[in-house]
Amino acid sequence: MNSSAVTLIAGLALFVSSSVTAEIYKCTDAQGRTRYGDKPCAGDAVIITPEAAPPVSEDAAGRMDKTQRLLRAYEAEHAEERRKEAEQKAEQEKRKRNCLRAQNYQRGVTHASRVFRTDDNGQRVILTDKERAAAEAEARAGVARWCDSK
Repeated sequence: MNSSAVTLIAGLALFVSSSVTAEIYKCTDAQGRTRYGDKPCAGDAVIITPEAAPPVSEDAAGRMDKTQRLLRAYEAEHAEERRKEAEQKAEQEKRKRNCLRAQNYQRGVTHASRVFRTDDNGQRVILTDKERAAAEAEARAGVARWCDSK
């Protein structure tokens, strides 16, 4: 079926379903093709007057309302699922970044020959053995917190 036939059928269905009564002309051209239009054509034209669409029953309107409410509920549910997925993805990205930072910090604290901190004056102060052990413990805790232990 070609697109003009589909358009014609859709147009005819629109005319038939409309509540406004209009005249439709059915014409046959010289090649034997049938055409429909809102204006009379040359030659023989048959006037088709479509019937008005039947009124919508209260039962059908109620079903339609129920269907619309159900569709809105489904859409709200899917939107909530998409929001949760986005939050989970953001949390995973955060954990990944923090894991890399914690691993780099741990590597620096455990493998460096000297570990220092900066004091209030901006001067480097080398950590004592006790302070270094505390920094290593803090680094291990950071890796344990942010990195998956799989």
